[in-house]
Amino acid sequence: MEFFRNPSFDFLGKKWYFAALSIAAVVGSLALLATKGLTYGIDFRGGADVVLRFREEPAIDQIRSALSSQGMGGAQIQAQRLPEDPTAHDILIRVPPAKGASEDVQEEQGDISGRVLSALRAGLKGQSGGARKLDLNIAGSSEIRKELIVAFPNQESMAVGAAEAIAGYRNTHGGILKDVEEARQVPGVSPEAAAWLRDNAMAGGFAIRSVDYVGPSVGKELKTRALYAILGSLVAMLAYIWFRFEKFAFGISAIITLAHDAIIALGAVSLAGKEFDLTVLAAVLTIVGFSINDTIVIFDRVRENIRHHKGENLERLFNNSINQTLGRTILTTFLVLMVVLTLWVFGGSRLNPFSFTLLIGVISGSYSTIYVSSPIVIWWRTLVEKKTTA
Repeated sequence: MEFFRNPSFDFLGKKWYFAALSIAAVVGSLALLATKGLTYGIDFRGGADVVLRFREEPAIDQIRSALSSQGMGGAQIQAQRLPEDPTAHDILIRVPPAKGASEDVQEEQGDISGRVLSALRAGLKGQSGGARKLDLNIAGSSEIRKELIVAFPNQESMAVGAAEAIAGYRNTHGGILKDVEEARQVPGVSPEAAAWLRDNAMAGGFAIRSVDYVGPSVGKELKTRALYAILGSLVAMLAYIWFRFEKFAFGISAIITLAHDAIIALGAVSLAGKEFDLTVLAAVLTIVGFSINDTIVIFDRVRENIRHHKGENLERLFNNSINQTLGRTILTTFLVLMVVLTLWVFGGSRLNPFSFTLLIGVISGSYSTIYVSSPIVIWWRTLVEKKTTA
């Protein structure tokens, strides 16, 4: 597919204007990272993330008060709006690690979800239901099965079938039951089990959607390894480009370009308030790979043109090389953007930070290959290398 026939755009004619734009973007991103910082996900900060789904829209102040009364005043609470289920009332509760916590208290920290549930049951109106009541919105199939087996010791298969039917129905119908009567009508629940549920069960106002826990020392270690992964990839790229093109100018240009793209992507993540977790780290490393791929294609063409047009103006050589690879650059970027945009629009809340980071990185990577890496090579070879050989 040929987008242009013999294009001759003067990409580098206004390189200094774009250099100023890149410097402003990098400085702005660094300022955001230094002041606002990144919103670290549980992978890096440790603690627990408990996601609850409420039957009706909850009062955040009541949830905060209930948690504070049980010694969890440091928990962060925020409502979640899911594109795939806009009518759901989901609440994310982030509980930090206890002060002085370590891996030695893993079991205590791992019971955070139980502490959260106990606090909300005690502090929210209409959630107590009595200590003897089985909450069908909280209990898993194993807990429901256990209670039914105790009630019907000679009908274990009936108890197992009813428990699995209730749990399966709940998971496929919004994750929360409206009332006990809805559970009693589930196919697979026998009349005996339905009668027992009427007198011994309740359907609380919220249900657990997910619980994630990472120990404090693990989170700290992952944060350190993430920094090493980014820095290590940049150093490896520097060595590879330097060796392949046998000119330090190409290597230093590539490393500055990759740092430019990574910093702008992280600045965008900070500005948008997206959560920085392992998936976003993977997106940053993917950006590094995408950007260097396009840069190598142009550098290869520059190297060929230098061999065939010795003595020609270096800026003209770069302009010609960029124009000669322009069709490939546009096609590659367009196809990648189609995939990333699809992930961003339809990927749901879990993939949104990942796809958003990739989207910024793909745009930045395509821009930087032309307006960052090329001018740096020209500047280095015309000023630094000539001055050294003079």
